[in-house]
Amino acid sequence: MLWRAVVWCFIAFFVEGVSLAAEGVSDRFFRTSDGVKLHYLEAGRGPETMVFIPGWLMPAAVFDAQLRELSRRFRVISFDPRSQGKSEVFNGAHTPEARCRDIHELLKVVKPTRPILAGWSLGVMEVLDYLAHYQPADLAGLVLIDNSIGEGRPPGGGGSSKSGSGTAGPKDRSAYLRDFTLSLTKKPLSDPLFKAIYASALQVPQEAARELLRKPYPREYWRDTLLAQSVPVLYAIRPRYEEQGEALLRKRPSLAKVELFNEAGHALFLDEPTRFNSVVTAFAEKTWALAPKAR
Repeated sequence: MLWRAVVWCFIAFFVEGVSLAAEGVSDRFFRTSDGVKLHYLEAGRGPETMVFIPGWLMPAAVFDAQLRELSRRFRVISFDPRSQGKSEVFNGAHTPEARCRDIHELLKVVKPTRPILAGWSLGVMEVLDYLAHYQPADLAGLVLIDNSIGEGRPPGGGGSSKSGSGTAGPKDRSAYLRDFTLSLTKKPLSDPLFKAIYASALQVPQEAARELLRKPYPREYWRDTLLAQSVPVLYAIRPRYEEQGEALLRKRPSLAKVELFNEAGHALFLDEPTRFNSVVTAFAEKTWALAPKAR
């Protein structure tokens, strides 16, 4: 159809020339068990690894500042889930089971030692869902960034709305996704990063974008899955999740750390990268120092 051709030309315009990979950041690819070619970025060296899972429609490149900075101390992986970023666009179902399996197969490829898994936004849910399904024995810790963990009351307004994901026309969807991209931060995005995020959001098939938001679990699923983990947790949040952070601290006083970002947008690691990276580095070093050595 003509409108699809127009949209793909539009995406190609934005993607062309967009390269955020700094020196020492490498593009990697692997094929899943169902034949989809997936992409991830890798930086740093060493046995201990932090793996970042991005949010709804987002590319691995959104963690560019973390790849650059955190890789000075340890190995960092940033994942492009299927249909996002430089991963292959998949026209089939994007079920929770498939997304969990993709994370599982990514970890089998990168072979991390005592990994710390970091999820942002929808990535929080996908990391917890992966843990519920696969129960990895060597997990060292968790970094959960600005999404609900199923505690207390559901948070009120103030998040990045995804209600426009089902807009009917390509022009409306393009405009919605442009506004959505701009709403992620309070500070302006750099032009290359805006283009990478916007292009990733545009390329995800519309039905897949809707499907990713339909999680077949009650809120308690996320809470119970998190509380079943016996590893340190860093919960980096804005004030809308403060009540959930307080509940986590009450239930896991010796394992949980809550870091509140009062002035940041949803992508708080982009608005305050220096502070975020410093907090994550301190958490990771302490976590790996306390984690049991790999067998």
